[in-house]
Amino acid sequence: MNVKTITTAFIMFLCQFALIAQENYMVRGTVTAASDNSPVPGVNVLVFGTTSGVVTDFDGNYEISVSDDSQLVFSYVGFATQTLSVDGRKEINVALADDAQNLDEVVVVGYGTRKKSHLTGAVSSVVNEDLDQLPVSRVDDALVGQISGVNVQATQGEAGSAPTIRIRGTGSLTGSSDPLIVVDGLVVDNDFLGSLDMSEVASFDVLKDAASAAIYGSRGGNGVILITTKQGKEGKTVFSYQGYTGFKEARQSDSYYFSVAKTAAAELAATGSLSPRTQYIQQIGIDQDWQDIIFDGGMIENHSLSARGGNENTKYSISLGYLHDEGVLLTDDYKRYNLRLKLDSDVSDKFKIGGNLAPSYTNTRRFDGSTHDILRQPPWLPVYHDANTIQYVDRSVYPDVQIGDYAVQRHFDNYDLFGDGTLIDISDTSNTNPAAKVIERDRNDYKFKLNGNFYGEYELYDNLKLRSTLSGDYQSTKRDRWQGVLSSRNGAADASYEVSNETQIHIASETFLTYNKNFGEHEFDALAGISFEKWDYSGESSLGTGYTSDLIRTLTAATVLTNIDSYKFAERFQSYFARINYAYADKYLASVSYRRDGSSVFGSDNKYGDFPAVSVGWDIAQEDFLKESNTLSSLKFRFSYGFTGNKDLDTGSDIIDLYPSLPLLGPSSATIDGSLQSAYIALNIANPDLQWERSREYNPGLDFGILNNRITGSVDYYKRTSDQLLLFNPVSSTTGFRNALVNIGEVVNSGVEFELRTRNISTPNFQWSTTILASMNDNELTDFADSNGQIQITDDKRAAEWINLQGQPISSFYGWVVDEEIALENLQQPYFPIGGEAQDVYVKDLNGDGLIDDDDKTILGSPYPDLVWSISNDFKIGNVDISFLFQGSHGAEVRNMGDQYIFNHFNSGQDFNIQTTPNQGFIKEKIFTNSIVQDASYVALRNVNIGYNFPKTLTSKIGLTGMRVYAAGQNLMYLTADDYTGFNPESIDDTSPTTYGYQRGGSPIFRTISFGINADF
Repeated sequence: MNVKTITTAFIMFLCQFALIAQENYMVRGTVTAASDNSPVPGVNVLVFGTTSGVVTDFDGNYEISVSDDSQLVFSYVGFATQTLSVDGRKEINVALADDAQNLDEVVVVGYGTRKKSHLTGAVSSVVNEDLDQLPVSRVDDALVGQISGVNVQATQGEAGSAPTIRIRGTGSLTGSSDPLIVVDGLVVDNDFLGSLDMSEVASFDVLKDAASAAIYGSRGGNGVILITTKQGKEGKTVFSYQGYTGFKEARQSDSYYFSVAKTAAAELAATGSLSPRTQYIQQIGIDQDWQDIIFDGGMIENHSLSARGGNENTKYSISLGYLHDEGVLLTDDYKRYNLRLKLDSDVSDKFKIGGNLAPSYTNTRRFDGSTHDILRQPPWLPVYHDANTIQYVDRSVYPDVQIGDYAVQRHFDNYDLFGDGTLIDISDTSNTNPAAKVIERDRNDYKFKLNGNFYGEYELYDNLKLRSTLSGDYQSTKRDRWQGVLSSRNGAADASYEVSNETQIHIASETFLTYNKNFGEHEFDALAGISFEKWDYSGESSLGTGYTSDLIRTLTAATVLTNIDSYKFAERFQSYFARINYAYADKYLASVSYRRDGSSVFGSDNKYGDFPAVSVGWDIAQEDFLKESNTLSSLKFRFSYGFTGNKDLDTGSDIIDLYPSLPLLGPSSATIDGSLQSAYIALNIANPDLQWERSREYNPGLDFGILNNRITGSVDYYKRTSDQLLLFNPVSSTTGFRNALVNIGEVVNSGVEFELRTRNISTPNFQWSTTILASMNDNELTDFADSNGQIQITDDKRAAEWINLQGQPISSFYGWVVDEEIALENLQQPYFPIGGEAQDVYVKDLNGDGLIDDDDKTILGSPYPDLVWSISNDFKIGNVDISFLFQGSHGAEVRNMGDQYIFNHFNSGQDFNIQTTPNQGFIKEKIFTNSIVQDASYVALRNVNIGYNFPKTLTSKIGLTGMRVYAAGQNLMYLTADDYTGFNPESIDDTSPTTYGYQRGGSPIFRTISFGINADF
């Protein structure tokens, strides 16, 4: 469904005004509170499906015009909304119950649910009311700005790529800092979220503190995101269609825009004339921005069809989805096909069964290139030769170049501009055309996933239930990468085909007992269980070379096969867990949990780890001295303390990640008597004492509600200490290694989270609500053992430095401080290449000794934000709804190495003139200074949504029970700091926690405009 079709449908439906006239009459009545029968003034009484409504007077009375088939909706802040059919009645009295959202709403907390009013930990929930209308290809992308303490960064710009999610900061040095993802009770990896359709998600529940996450033990150290999918409801089958289509475009960088005309004007103004090079470049007649070529934009469309229904005993849900996201990068393309079947059935009063099955398939053509390499090209270089540019080709060197061939810089050298035999060169690289590096490569990922979850539950005795589940997921991934003959300056010599196949099988079995009992004012529930999990990994890969053309792209066409590899790995996991929740009189609350995990990953001396937690709460508003308050509706103090762990290593070697405690060998070769022989080498130093990374956290918090919960919110303070960290500590070189993996080191994350939600206006025809979220986190490396103060680099060729120093964040930028720029007149070639700038800069003598050396280096910044916030507003005006969300991040910095590439810092023409430049002893390369350490702060208009709900009287005539059309925008405004030169301050290269904040051009943030329709029938 394209934009034109949706727009036409939108206009047609808006133009329908023909309604069947019905005879109206007056209905009156009184609205009271169910708790004490007192009248409730200000209640909104609305005729369902229309904009006709009234408000009850001071005595709770109302009078409204209706027809026989009308339905009346009674709503007021703090009370549960009721919808009643008129059915010919002329008097309807209503008793409103207290709002279930404030009293009896339940949230998912891991292996069960709990009343929101009884929560004693830091748990935040997001219900999918309109998140499925956001034009995103992954469900985790929709969490931006939705939950305090959860920072979601668009670190990769490819369609379908996973964002980086951090809950309360980074707490590991060698392990993963990603949160645990649990979908319908099954632990999945982050990649799984790329196969999940947002229209299938019912809610997100995030366990942020250790006490809440401790029920997941060794996997809860980075927080837990629980995703619950939608299920069927009792009643007639409801068919739903949800679809949207839109266009995406990349945010470009003004700093990286270079112009032939602009450079020529600057040269002419400074020197009074143009160099022969500049004159030649002008004559070629090309002046283009390579950002327009590489960031080509694309369409995104999503279609979902579902059927949900059931009866008293059996409920079902079936859905089918398709998504196509063309991304914003050249060649980028992502397709997803998904199916989900979900069934829940009460076989008897005591026995129920259910489950879900969800196969999916994704096909991704990736952007196989680097933005920094492409965008360093000059604006005078065309992508292809045309009738004009072909005349400048040096035929003595390139006799076969034709119109339509890729243009490369060397084609334009040796040109006699003035006809006097003086030849001019304008190239600064021998590389092939930058677009060819992407277009002539074909890199694809094909993924099939099958996720299933089946359960049986039996009530053994009153309130005592036994539940057993069998879950699993299967993933099969094929990757291939063709690098064509034209993708490299070396032609066929560099042509290659790489293919790999990977399989992962994950099976989980859990059995647990639950007991719930209410007696008097006491509420008690308990949980105890055991679980087993296994993962089996296998794969193979190979690389073919020796191709002479692009015609046959198979391994059999290769003349040489290399890098042949295959592997089989396994991981086993066993757990025991228990939890007890208690509440007295709805005001004194407590929860205790314990989990014991055993893993095949760790050493024989530490296979098991223990993770206890305790939390308490006091609902002060339930005390007699506040119970009758007309101002304070709720006030609950919480305190939690607990332990969680982290078992996921990320050393860069899969075999070390899964078997770090064992002595490992890897294949190699050795020369014996002049003959090359197969051999094995040691990969690590065995350590049977390795154990879990551990986090202990305390979290006092306060939940509040004001004016009958018209204003609600929470404030949390936390301090999480992660110790026993798995890190590589230096060892004697006599061992044959430079370091060994040990449990040592400590990181502390502490901070404050704030949430405020207000219902500003609530009338029958106009509602306005606001949500404000803010979180501040401080990251500190408190113990780094023998590695304290180590200096690290990410690239030997461009060795910018990071320091890991106790008392500072895990990762800090390190180097010299800029004093001033080198004057333009002191450069070798100030106006060539176009867009070039000095690669060096004057730096400060911080210790005042008159010399610039390592003693003048200092910490230059931190990659972690100090403040992340969001403000959202939702309006409903009759049948029109409008919502928008602003989100921002402040305090983080990035080391943008893209500047060195795109500004051609390494070009000899950007060197300073040693004959004219003063104080050369105070000059250093910019990459070693804070010149490229840039403020990564931003403010973005993340989401805008404008929709129209068609009246029931209209939709019923075309066989629909409801329909909504909408327009949505994402990142329509994105403001960055003045000194930031790149495309996306959120984009971070995947290096390591100790060198975090490295950006080499990166992928762009993108804006999207889409149109959609939701229809039920």
